[in-house]
Amino acid sequence: MGTTQQRSLCLGGSSPRNCYQPQHTSARSVKRPNAWFQKRSDSGLLITMAFQSSAVARKTTKQDLGAIIGMIQELADFEKMSDGPRLTVEDLARDGGFDDQGPSSPVFQSFVLELTERAVETTAASKETSTSSTIASSGDLSTRTKLIGYAIFFYSYSTWRGKSLFLEDIYVKPEHRGHGHGEVLFKAVVEHARENGCARFDFHVLGWNPAKKFYARMGAENLTETEQWEFFRLTRDKMDRLCEG
Repeated sequence: MGTTQQRSLCLGGSSPRNCYQPQHTSARSVKRPNAWFQKRSDSGLLITMAFQSSAVARKTTKQDLGAIIGMIQELADFEKMSDGPRLTVEDLARDGGFDDQGPSSPVFQSFVLELTERAVETTAASKETSTSSTIASSGDLSTRTKLIGYAIFFYSYSTWRGKSLFLEDIYVKPEHRGHGHGEVLFKAVVEHARENGCARFDFHVLGWNPAKKFYARMGAENLTETEQWEFFRLTRDKMDRLCEG
C-alpha cells in the first residue's frame, strides 16, 4: 500500500505454490482477431493462424516475483504515486515465505494471472492467391505464455465475524483489460477466501478509479457510502514519533 493515500485496486504463501483453478473460476478463452500470422505448409499452402488466449489465476512461485515487482510499480504509476514502492524481490521472497529467511508463517499470499496464447489455424489458401501478408518465420510460434496480472492478500480478523481476508493489490496490465481476465483473478481470490473459512472479503479503492463499477458488479458494497467508514494509517515514522516521543 502507499504511504500517504489509500491505494486503489486496478483492473481495467511457506509451501510450494501449485496451480490454483477453482471449478467455477475456469480459464476464459478470448478470441484475438488482430493477433494473427501466416506460414507456409509443407505442400505450399499459405495458412492463416490466429491466437486464442486463456487466462488462469494460479499461486505465485518464486520465479514470478520479479514480474510482480514490475507490476507493483505499474500500479503505483496508475495511482499517481510512482515514488511509493520500496520493496525488492528479496523482500517479497522473505515476507511471502518463498525462502528460508522469512517468518514461520508468510505475511502475505499471492496469485498471478497467466495468459497463454495458442495459435490455431483459421484459413488456408494456395501459394498463388495469398501474397498480401507477412509469412511467419519457421520458429515455434504455436504457444506463448506471459504474466499479465497479480493479486496480493492476507488474512485479517473481524471481532464481529471472525477470520477474514484483505485484498491489498489486484492488477491487470492495461493492454489485457476488457477481456474478462480481471474477473478470473478476482473470483480466484474470493474462492480462496471461501475455501479457507473467511467470513468477509475486504479491500479499498481510490475514489476516482473507474474499476469501482467492476467491484459493484461483483457484488461488493461501498462501506464509505453505506456505513461512513474512513480509512486511517500511521506510517513508520509516525509510529516512531508516537512511541519514542
